Amino acid sequence: MEEKVCAYCGDPIEGEPVRRGSKLYCCEACAFEANRSKDCGGRTDSVTSQPLIEFPDGYGR
Repeated sequence: MEEKVCAYCGDPIEGEPVRRGSKLYCCEACAFEANRSKDCGGRTDSVTSQPLIEFPDGYGR
């Protein structure tokens, strides 16, 4: 019998797989992540803030 692996994370599937179309996933979380929209730069549906740089007092004097 061929071992089934998750189409998203590559982990072996234990028990009943989650099927989305022709792909099998190990859990609902992997099925969800695999179907999220993304572009070349990464995730387009995640909101992140710009990094903040704080300088200590007296820096640059």
